[in-house]
Amino acid sequence: MNQTFDWQERGSAYYYYNVDTGKIVGQVSKIVLSENWIALVNVGKYTLTLDDEKHLGQYIDLSSAKKAVEYFWDIQNRTLLEG
Repeated sequence: MNQTFDWQERGSAYYYYNVDTGKIVGQVSKIVLSENWIALVNVGKYTLTLDDEKHLGQYIDLSSAKKAVEYFWDIQNRTLLEG
């Protein structure tokens, strides 16, 4: 079963979430005092700890940062096996 994801802007950040569950699985936000963007993904079951948060890197623009999050979950969506 493929999961469906979408973006939603909240304040100064953009959140990538699972449409079926509402769970946030990624985030893009502008670095303070910078024009660069940072992309993060939440890979844990509950996404409540720092270990669950993975940094994908810093990007020159919003579009590139969002694509990095989408690409990460596209790969995960195609490689995860259902039990």
